[in-house]
This record gives sequence, C-alpha cells and structure tokens, in this order.
Amino acid sequence: MARVSLSLACCDYDRTQALFHGTVAIEGCDVVPVALHPEQAFHRAFKYQEFDVTELSMSGYMAQVSRGGSPYVGIPVFPSRAFRHSAIYVRTDRGITAPGHLKGRLVGAPNYQMTAAVWVRGILQDEFGVRPADLRWRIGGQEEPGRTEMVPVALPEDVEVASIGPQQTLSRMLDDGALDAMISAKAPSCFERNPHVARLFPAYREVEAAYYEKTRLFPIMHLVGVRRTLVEKHPWLPVSVFNAFVEAKARCYRNQAEIGH
Repeated sequence: MARVSLSLACCDYDRTQALFHGTVAIEGCDVVPVALHPEQAFHRAFKYQEFDVTELSMSGYMAQVSRGGSPYVGIPVFPSRAFRHSAIYVRTDRGITAPGHLKGRLVGAPNYQMTAAVWVRGILQDEFGVRPADLRWRIGGQEEPGRTEMVPVALPEDVEVASIGPQQTLSRMLDDGALDAMISAKAPSCFERNPHVARLFPAYREVEAAYYEKTRLFPIMHLVGVRRTLVEKHPWLPVSVFNAFVEAKARCYRNQAEIGH
C-alpha cells in the first residue's frame, strides 16, 4: 500500500510534541507537521482548507456540520479542554457582581460563535438563568482591530449582535468603559492595568470545581479534523491519526511521571 503524504497543523502542546519530534508516527503516512497557534490553524483551515490534518475550533466545526457539511471529518481527539468561568471580565464600577447583573449590558466577544463564548452562554443560561438574548453583544478584535466572524452563524431575531468599529478593539472599549463586560479565552490587556476590570468570578477555580462536581462536564474547546476527501480515499486514515494522537499524549504522561511531575 502506498504511503499517504499529510500536512498536519496543531499547536505544539506537551501532549502533541511527539508528533512534531517524529517519535510518534501516523501509521501509513509521511507527515509534514506545522506548529501553529490555534487561532492561526483555525483561520487557515476554515478559510482555505490548507492542511490535511488540523486542529479545529469545536464550535466552528459544529456550525459547519449543522449547515450541511465540513471539508473535515472530526475525530475524537481534543487537544484543548478548559473550564470557562474565568473567561468573563466585567467593569467593577457598573455594579456587576453576579451573573444576573449582565442582563441588558453591552458584552464584547472576539467571535459570537467561538467555543469559549458558546460554553459561557450555556453556563449563564443553564446555571444562572441568563439567556443570550438578555445580553447586547458586540463583536470584534480583542487587541487588534478588524476581526470578523470566523464562521458566520444565523441567530434568532431577539439576539442583538453588532460589530464594533473598524478601528476599535474590545480591550480598549472595556478599558474605556464603552463595554460593560467581555468574554474571552485570553485575559484582555486592560485586565492587568485597570483596577475597574476584574473577573466576574474572582474565585473561579472554586466555581469551576463545583460546576464539574455538579455536571461532570470538562468542556471541549478544540478537536482534530482530517480532510474529508482523503478519508473518502483512505477510510483507514482517521483511525491512524487518532492512534497517533493517543500515543503522543500517553508518551507525554509517561515522561512527566518519569521525571516526577
């Protein structure tokens, strides 16, 4: 059987490094790995379908599938999982001390459909009774202006979503008080310097632990996708890719155990 040439794009997490170092191979394949920040991988995969195997945004992938299909076949490899109670930043001078206080407020997010925001909306609604339509959403670049939705989605009419100005950034707007709150997987730059910007849940680790005890959910952020045309041609490929990621993760854990981490 002829070997398959694959391009692979993924962040070089500790649990994927064996794939980049070549100590773990994808069976039947010759792999050219490219280490990318997740947002770069998402952009190049969703817009250009640039890689044969790639890290994907879970929500972006689900949005594509819900509209009839994706150029990638998702496999159950999840390079990133994270609780997101820490991802809600608020202006402390607006009287926002509980989730219910977000109702009617201007809330920024880099993308409405980004996975972190999807989980936050679910948590706000399921745990605190705050619906997406209760917030007024503003979308745009967090630190650099000009960002647009990576995977556009159709929303209910009662959900208010608008883009910020082409020269504005969410962090600057939160810093200046033009936003009441912001949802982001990464802390905005104003969080470190502005005493009026804080997390909605200061003791977020305790809140996240309680959430896990209640729901047993460890939120999935990213998955791995394999180019659909290659899967149709080589049906064995997803299993080979899956096995390689599993082995790379196992090696990472074994190495950490050996050095006492």
